[in-house]
Parts: sequence; structure tokens; C-alpha cells
Amino acid sequence: MFIFVDTSAWIATLIKKDINHKKASKYFIKLLDQDMGLVTSNYVLCEVYTRLRYDVGHQKTCEFHTIISKATSNGRISIYWVNENIEKEAWEIFEKYKDQKFSMVDCTSFVIAKRLKIKEVFAFDEDFSIMGFINRP
Repeated sequence: MFIFVDTSAWIATLIKKDINHKKASKYFIKLLDQDMGLVTSNYVLCEVYTRLRYDVGHQKTCEFHTIISKATSNGRISIYWVNENIEKEAWEIFEKYKDQKFSMVDCTSFVIAKRLKIKEVFAFDEDFSIMGFINRP
């Protein structure tokens, strides 16, 4: 089984002062212990790198990138790359749901998760549940 890891989950796991840090860290360890297939996107990681850079600094951001690179190399995390087709489909979602505050990155994540038939998302915002996904933890 696979679970999509959203920006909010990465941030909550990595930043100790985040309101969801304890819950996120505990859940992330559970996912690793269960050998759960973790999926994220290059767009999500770009958001995470930016937030980390501002919140915890350049060095910590580089350390996280090294961890992600190693986890990708050993198959613990899969990074799905947003291409032109995904972006086009995401834009259609963005335009259609003008009553929601979805970011463009959220919309690309919806497309990727649907394409991969992922039903559960590790996230702390309700955007995914609005689109029919199950938020965890």
C-alpha cells in the first residue's frame, strides 16, 4: 500500500515547534515501521525546502535533501515528478474549484495521487479530504 506525503506532513514532522509535530513524528515512524510505500512529488519537496529554509535555515534544509536523496535511492520514498500533462490537469482542477483555497501544488498532488490510485494521504490540511482522499493520521 502507498500513502502520499503532503507538504503539511513533512513540515509537521521536521519542525519541532509545529503544532502537529508530535502526532506527525509518531505517525511517520509508524509508516516506516510498517514499510509503507511513501510517495511525494518534486513540487511538494520544493515547498518543503522553501519552508525549511525560512524556518530552520540553509544547513537543515540541505540535511533534509540528503535524507530524501538517500531514501529515494534505497526505495523508501518515491518522488513523482510533475510534468506538463499533470500540470495541465491540475490547472483544470484549480479553475474548477474556485470556491476552495487549493494551491497549485495541492492540485498537482491530487492528480498524482489519483493516477497512482492512492487513497490515503499523510496531511494536516483538509484539502485532500475535500477531494475524496482519506487524511492520516
